[in-house]
Amino acid sequence: MTTIELIASVFLLVCVWLSAKRNIWTWPTGIIGVSIFFYICYASQLYADMWLQIVFLAQSVYGWYFWINGTSKDQGNVPIRKLNLREQTLGLTALTFLIILVGYLSDQYTDTDVPYLDAMVASISLIANILLARKVIDNWVLWIIADVFYIGLFYYKELYVTSGLYVIFLVISISGLLQWQKEWRLQEA
Repeated sequence: MTTIELIASVFLLVCVWLSAKRNIWTWPTGIIGVSIFFYICYASQLYADMWLQIVFLAQSVYGWYFWINGTSKDQGNVPIRKLNLREQTLGLTALTFLIILVGYLSDQYTDTDVPYLDAMVASISLIANILLARKVIDNWVLWIIADVFYIGLFYYKELYVTSGLYVIFLVISISGLLQWQKEWRLQEA
């Protein structure tokens, strides 16, 4: 699986790097990467993450559209924003529900040996990607958390290239958070 894993990793690495730079080409490179990664997750019995790739595909199309057409009249592009307390509470509630539901379904109906861990990282990633598509800065905190757990999960599944990729994603996510915070402060000033 190393060759296909390497190809998917390159596309996903470019995708994440471009998203940290707020570059619209993040979306088409992501579409290619998640399409390949779907197969990798299936072959590795990471079913929650496999289905997540389909959602990521749809979210990538949406994000691409939103970043092109969701412009702000005064700034010419979609501004970065933060979640308010109500949105954070709703997001945490949705995240908890998703983890429990997907973990239970994976445990009962698949042969995965990591149902709740797979459900947790898939659920965090789902919420993070929704926030990324809407240019909500909080997406980076979720990506950092997901990346830490993905590193261990993929290493456990002997997907060493992908585990290494997530080490790089972790660094990019931290950088993305810092870059977006700087942009947000400038935007708010």
